[in-house]
Order: sequence, then C-alpha cells, then structure tokens
Amino acid sequence: MSETAVLEFLGAINSLTDPYDVWCRFRTFSGNFGFTHGGLADMPGPHERLEQTILYLDWPEEWKQRYLERNYVQNDPARLHLSQTALPYTWNEMMQSRRYKPQQRTIVYEAGDFGLTSGVVIPFLNSGGGYAMITVAGDKIAPDPITMPQIHLAAIYTHTMIRTLVGQKNRPAPILSQRERECLQWAAVGKSDWEIGEILGISAKTANMHLERSKAKFGVTTRTQAIVAGMRDGYIHIA
Repeated sequence: MSETAVLEFLGAINSLTDPYDVWCRFRTFSGNFGFTHGGLADMPGPHERLEQTILYLDWPEEWKQRYLERNYVQNDPARLHLSQTALPYTWNEMMQSRRYKPQQRTIVYEAGDFGLTSGVVIPFLNSGGGYAMITVAGDKIAPDPITMPQIHLAAIYTHTMIRTLVGQKNRPAPILSQRERECLQWAAVGKSDWEIGEILGISAKTANMHLERSKAKFGVTTRTQAIVAGMRDGYIHIA
C-alpha cells in the first residue's frame, strides 16, 4: 500500500458515528496488509476476565473459545509485554525476550494452529492507569518499516474514535488558539518545528511551545496523539 493510505483511512472514519463501523473500517485497513484477524480490549483487572473487557475480537471461533475458557490472557506474552514498552511490537519481537517461560510461549505457538502465526500489538494506557491493546494478526506476515507506522497511527485514531463514540471519554473538547491549530495542522503533515516556524513566521521554539500547549490541552503525551485528537475534534484536517 502507498504511504498515504493511512491518511485516506483517517479521513474515511472521521465522520463515522457508530463505533462498530470504525472498527470494521480499521479491520479492512489492516487487512490490506495481510492481517486477517484482530481485537480491541482492555486488560482485565484482578477480579475480571477478558470476556468482560473485550470490545471487539475477530479471531477464529475455536481459538477464541479456547483462549477465553482457559483464561490465557493471564499468561499470554502479548499481554505481559505491555509493561515493557509504549510502542507497537510484533509477536516476533516479544518472543525474542528471555523473560517468558515455555508455558507462556506455548500460547503463542497454539495460535499458529489457527492460522495466527504473526501479529502486531499496539498498546494504550487508559485514563484509569490500566492497559488496553489493539492487536492484528495473520499468517506469516513480516511488517516492513512502512507498514508499522501506518498500522500504529490507524490504531491510535481507531482507539480514540471508538472510546469517544462509546462514551468512555466524556469530556468537552478543549479550546485551541488559532496559532495552536496552525502548528498542529503543519505537524500533521510532517513538518518539523523549524519548518513550521519558517511557514508561520515564528521561531522554532515558539512553534514547539504551541504544540506542547496543544498536547497539554488534549491531555496526551505525544505529538501523534495530539494530531489524532485534533482531527477527532475537528481542529485540523488531512485531505
């Protein structure tokens, strides 16, 4: 797929009002990279099971039933690896870690019996401090340097849109100044602080300040998350 495919995806789901439609669009998008299955769930707390925290889970039915009945999520390296990084990771990357025991690795190997031999996990930290994840999987897929950023950005926006639409982020949209909007818009198309400053006639330091303020107003920690939130709330647009 082209490097602009993710921008087309973001534009396509921006006007959707049904969270399930958003999820279906994401699954179609990730399917274009060979990922035939996926899921979105909060990680269960001490007295919860995964059945209670799943939003969507498009796995082969027999594998899903086995996974839930045996409560595999407690020992699944895909979940355990959430505490190791805030960045997306492939199943291959997590399995290279020496921290997982043979019985934990077996869960990943069992998934291969159902055509799920490789996948990507995109982690999220919920407002309550718990973890959530979007995972996509398929058979013998090796994501390349173009695929991973596209899946990452698409997953961030999908997660934000779904949380908003199901009412789990019940807050008024923050008010951005005109300059904050302009800086965020240019950041969304990949401009650096220096380039934004040159375009708007301000210093790179001032451009960075406006972007940091946008992050603070949205309550996010990264520039990518601020861009996604800005698109969600209608402050910026990507054609």
